[in-house]
Amino acid sequence: MSKKDQWMPLYVAEYLADTGHLSTTQHGAYLLLLMHYWRKRELPDDDKQLAAIAKLPLRIWLDIKPTIQAFFFEGWRNKRVEAELQRRSEVSEKRAAAGAKGGSRTQLKNFMNEANASVCSSMKHKQSNLSSTVSVERGLGKRDLSLSSEAIAGIGVRKQ
Repeated sequence: MSKKDQWMPLYVAEYLADTGHLSTTQHGAYLLLLMHYWRKRELPDDDKQLAAIAKLPLRIWLDIKPTIQAFFFEGWRNKRVEAELQRRSEVSEKRAAAGAKGGSRTQLKNFMNEANASVCSSMKHKQSNLSSTVSVERGLGKRDLSLSSEAIAGIGVRKQ
């Protein structure tokens, strides 16, 4: 059983409104048939197999079959289960498309980040090489180029 088949929606108010006339045995048989249909996407068109799914002796199944079959069309297809399976399939397709789209955006973003990081690191490397080359060409060598506090104070005065 796949993970998505572990549960199925049951709209209790609608179920009770549609099945108020059923006996306890008929409720059990109908629910077991619905659950089998949900998992297998079909029901067999064989009374022995249907009786086995409903967990009933064949004689009792044949007695309640007309009442239960009224909830199905084209043999043993159920309108509500078909609608829910279709809805679930559409939601699954939308989520798969969104996931693929999101995944490709993430891949592109990661690629761009790596490319930017590579460019930035090479620019920093070139900049540090350039500033040390300029210092050597001007005869400054590796001296300390820090400004004194007086020079900093003078810069602040000029900006005002």
